[in-house]
Amino acid sequence: MIIPRGKKLIPTEASPSAAEPLDEFKLRDELRQLRTGIPDAPWLNPIVSVAFGLSRRLEAGEITLADVRALAMRLMDRALLNRARGLRERVGYSESGGESDAFSALVSKTIADSGNDLEAFKKAWARARSGIVLTAHPTFGISESLAAQMVEIAASGSELASDRARLPHRPDEPIDLPYEHRRAQSAIVNLRNALEGLLNRFYSVAHEPFGDAAFSVKPKLATIASWVGYDLDGRTDITWLDSFKLRLREKLTSLSDIRQRFLLTKHRLGEQPNVERISRQLTGKLDLAIAAAQEQVQALDSIGKKDHAALAKAANIISASDSYNLTSVAPLVELIDQLIGVVEAHQMKRSLAALRGLIEATGLGTSHIHVRINAAQLDNALRALIREPWTNNTSERRAVQNLAEHIKKAVARPETVNFGTLELETATAIRQFALIAQIKKHVDRETPIRFLIAECESPATVMIAVLLARLFDVADIVDISPLFETPEGLERGARLMEDLLEEETYRDYVRGRGRMSIQTGFSDAGRFIGQVAATLEIERLHLSIAEAVKKAGLSDIETLIFSTHGESMGRGAHPGNIRKRLSYVLPQEVRRRFKKHGQPLKHETSFQGGDGFMFFSDTTLTTQTMATVIRDAFEVDDTIDPFYADENLSLDFFLRLRAYQQNLFSHSGYRAMLGAFGPNLLFKTGSRAVKRQSDVTTALDRGDPSRMRAIPNNAILQQFGYVANVVAGLGYATGYDKERFIALAKQSPRLIDILEMVARGKQLSSLNAIGANAYIFDAGFWASRASWGREQQFEAAFRQLSRALLSDMRTSEINRLVHHMRIDAIDLHAILEGIGIEGGKIPDDTRLEVDLLQAVRLTLIMHIFIIAARLPRFAPRNDMSYETVLDRAISLDIPEVVEFMRQAFPYRSEGTITGEDFEEKATYRPHGIDEYGRLERELLAPMQDTYELVREIGTGISHHFGAFG
Repeated sequence: MIIPRGKKLIPTEASPSAAEPLDEFKLRDELRQLRTGIPDAPWLNPIVSVAFGLSRRLEAGEITLADVRALAMRLMDRALLNRARGLRERVGYSESGGESDAFSALVSKTIADSGNDLEAFKKAWARARSGIVLTAHPTFGISESLAAQMVEIAASGSELASDRARLPHRPDEPIDLPYEHRRAQSAIVNLRNALEGLLNRFYSVAHEPFGDAAFSVKPKLATIASWVGYDLDGRTDITWLDSFKLRLREKLTSLSDIRQRFLLTKHRLGEQPNVERISRQLTGKLDLAIAAAQEQVQALDSIGKKDHAALAKAANIISASDSYNLTSVAPLVELIDQLIGVVEAHQMKRSLAALRGLIEATGLGTSHIHVRINAAQLDNALRALIREPWTNNTSERRAVQNLAEHIKKAVARPETVNFGTLELETATAIRQFALIAQIKKHVDRETPIRFLIAECESPATVMIAVLLARLFDVADIVDISPLFETPEGLERGARLMEDLLEEETYRDYVRGRGRMSIQTGFSDAGRFIGQVAATLEIERLHLSIAEAVKKAGLSDIETLIFSTHGESMGRGAHPGNIRKRLSYVLPQEVRRRFKKHGQPLKHETSFQGGDGFMFFSDTTLTTQTMATVIRDAFEVDDTIDPFYADENLSLDFFLRLRAYQQNLFSHSGYRAMLGAFGPNLLFKTGSRAVKRQSDVTTALDRGDPSRMRAIPNNAILQQFGYVANVVAGLGYATGYDKERFIALAKQSPRLIDILEMVARGKQLSSLNAIGANAYIFDAGFWASRASWGREQQFEAAFRQLSRALLSDMRTSEINRLVHHMRIDAIDLHAILEGIGIEGGKIPDDTRLEVDLLQAVRLTLIMHIFIIAARLPRFAPRNDMSYETVLDRAISLDIPEVVEFMRQAFPYRSEGTITGEDFEEKATYRPHGIDEYGRLERELLAPMQDTYELVREIGTGISHHFGAFG
């Protein structure tokens, strides 16, 4: 068995007491028992059966919503505990040092490999081979407080204390850009601490063979970067001023942090005159730089909206403060080098060298930054910049040739900009390059800035970026990186890079930078063609790029591959440890190919949003993670994987799998599933919109994957209980070669990695869960509840629901999808069993608890439906009819329904007029007061509260999958 599954669930203090009317363990056993009856009753759905039983008890008053909430909380708490334990295992936490000790062993190995030669050792560590990038993807699914509890459990190995306050399983509100930036910067604090700690370890190991000469080594362990506050792809709410102020504040934070770290060391350096003199120079330079940054931040904070006079004043203050501003780390590094030379104790030399390494790694900001825009914005910028006919079609070869000529002109005559330029410029791409120019001029003139181009499908788009970099004289610090994530982009990516490498102006640019950068997106690619097919497609792209670089004669240039993936299996995160995660997105064959060609390779990987930041929410977890990331880049397995030797089988497998997933993508049942509730099952987990702009009218329209972003797409698959873009299609893809495929998989580490992820996804997935969520859209279900006469008080509501759903296609379409995927799942289980991987054919306790959460939530959704069917009728108003309100409620658009009903039936709970205020007596009391109050108390407030619990249970389900979306 390759993946350990179903580890015993951690007991919690929240186990049911004797007084609890709902016992989750009995309900879990009921689910298990019901499953045994399916072979004799194929129509049986255990989740529906349990949910129906709970629904009848709830509507009859035998149990209360408080009882259901208590049951759900116990299940969610236990899921959180197991998620925390999973985080601990994924980072390789060990009381004895774990990955940190392994990092020390790596340093020792590189010393041995260099033959104890200092220069050879320096060369081994002369460049960063790996990087960590924090993004603001909307995965802030739990509050900061709950995340802190989870991290504490992961770091300490403890459990929830009985006296710890129960926290809801929901995100903070509001989640805006400042919130996301603060969370990212909190993670960066731990990353900086971890990096300095690992640098100390590095020098401790290196000092043994090299003595004090070790401190002349300036190792590049890894880079830290963030695009939070600088990513404009798909959003228009971040202005150039927002980004510049963030970068300036990051600089201020970094300078203050460096000063504080130095002061902690300074008092131990000794009192020799040279030491004190250089220390005063260093603190003085830092103090001046901090004062300049503070003055600049204050000036920018004084700018109001459209206040051009204040902008000009602030700009002039910034220009004036440049006389004592610091825009390079070189003066700081030079002074620290002098201190290392004059202090005596090697422990102090080590501390100073580690601080120097931190400064060199992060520059004058807290980290590097990535700027991101969309390819279309670059194309639009070209038309604004060069008004010639050829700019209307950049897909033609002539466009690249024309751009090359304009690049040569820009090299000879670069432009200058000021803050007025930024304010006046309307073309986003041009404005972003002008922003980089101002950052280079006033904030940091050396630290690299990545320029990411989303949805890049043409070499001309990259050339436009090179043109703008040359035009604004920032080509020396900007790494332009096309992002390949769409099916078209992945298919054309290799050819696109080959075309670029044929252009002299592009080759000159990458030679000047010393690297060529690309980004590959697993999340969106997995949405379109399935996660496994996307991974194999991206791997093929990487291998082709290695060949293209070799062909271009640029093997001395570093190739930087940035793997952008999420924290869930559906978005490219392997469920194993960090090493598995890294080797999944950049397999050994790719590393081996670059090594074979003698091409330097750097691999960066993303950690996205709140879920990704949890790896860096504690210094110990951060150090373990960073140590693993650094070590991974040094390890290349030269053994040829048989998966690549059998090219016919591997290619056929890939093509069939991609075809299956593409057919699934367009399957009406798949769209009905995604659109059944749409994102209404989910909390808002980020500041960016979850939908791409479009007019959505029906469930099928709402479920169109092309109109939905990858994170909510994956989140809905989790909520329906089946991560189809991970597990579906493997059975079909093996075709008639199953035995041959099984034999190959047993010998192929690459295939085992892939199948481990598929197996874990299948262990957690249940086609019964999809069917159960579809069942409540079945008019026959509600008609049956009305026909037996056992719930007479709700008979009218059941009949109303049945009538409303008679023409609804969700149940039938989703059931067609279930049958389609079940056939494939049969083959998948056979393949996994043949290889010896557990695929969850018989659910363990963990899966049964996921199913139980599904059943509890289904009970609550039934409750919402019943309430909705009891809402009073009204005359149509504002294009809203009673039927429209009921339809919205059935799609769980509850906030809109409640808001509309409160407007239509206003209830005054405060300030009501009383008869005592009037001398004239009246015997009639308006009945609307009582009726509207009853509507609020008995229908609207319970509907709203139930809906919030429905969404909270969704968070509990995501705990089991280890991430949101």
